[in-house]
Amino acid sequence: MSQDIPRPLDPDPAEWPVLVTGAGGFVGGHIARRLAEAGHRVRGLVRRPPVERAGDPAIEWIVGELCDSERVRRALTGVRGVIHSAAWVSLGRDRLGVSRAVNVDATRQLLDEARRVGVERFVFTSTLHTLAAGTPETPADEDAPWNLECVESPYGRSKREAEVFVRAASEGGFTTIVLCPGMVLGARDLKPTSTLLVRIMARHPVVVVSGGGIPIVDASIVALAHRRALVLGEPGARYAVVGEYLGFPALARLVAEVGGWPLMVFVLPNFLERPLKATADIFTWLRLTAEFSGPTVAGGFLHHHVSGVRADRCFGLVHPPAVESVRAALVSVGGGRQGL
Repeated sequence: MSQDIPRPLDPDPAEWPVLVTGAGGFVGGHIARRLAEAGHRVRGLVRRPPVERAGDPAIEWIVGELCDSERVRRALTGVRGVIHSAAWVSLGRDRLGVSRAVNVDATRQLLDEARRVGVERFVFTSTLHTLAAGTPETPADEDAPWNLECVESPYGRSKREAEVFVRAASEGGFTTIVLCPGMVLGARDLKPTSTLLVRIMARHPVVVVSGGGIPIVDASIVALAHRRALVLGEPGARYAVVGEYLGFPALARLVAEVGGWPLMVFVLPNFLERPLKATADIFTWLRLTAEFSGPTVAGGFLHHHVSGVRADRCFGLVHPPAVESVRAALVSVGGGRQGL
């Protein structure tokens, strides 16, 4: 009979003190604030003190590196859930091996220590690049064989490796779950990270974009999914947290709708992908740039169709219109061509 009683979507804040790694960043910050606003006791592990604003909920900050075992143990003391959103993120080369040190080794250490001290739920924030690309008619789901060799990078490899051992660690009273967000849009991306593209578009009257596309997702939805993943979702499973698929030309038009610019959008023909990728590889080899890489170019031409149905059903997600996510990303820094 108990199986007929629906399980609450949201964890009881009083019962779930949570550690959020990377809580000073864009995605981690949204997750930590969402939890704190809901009443959770939240501890944030950050590399440097974050920028706080009037009205922000109370969060206990611990400044330290993921490789600092003493700080990590202190951060884990007394929490029931861990949301691990800290990561090294780049599609460029990684000559120093930072991707492996942070995304693999530090994640493994955090996972092992969390299990040792009695944490019950470990939520790992991964990336859409660990999921396959499907078609408009048949978008890929979480079980589709990986097929993104064109955008292979140290970042993607390290995240795929971490996913394997994180998912395998679910056993008994220690459960793990993996969330793979799309391109996250929203306010307070200070660096900026995933909102950089829409900001660049909004600064120029004429933009040139490639013809690929990616599913976007609002930062508020990513935060909600992570909170609910503390108590929902199959242990050891992964979920694509994605909203509407947007081609980059369509994304530019939404930016123009919100901010006024760009006035004109030119789309690169597909035959330019190979020469542009070769040029980027030369630039990378000569160490002229870190981010203009072959995988970056390939990603611009890739149509990354992914289904978020499994996560939407599991976590009760209802996505806002894409234009609202774009507006949040731009208005938070001044909007349109003013203040960007």
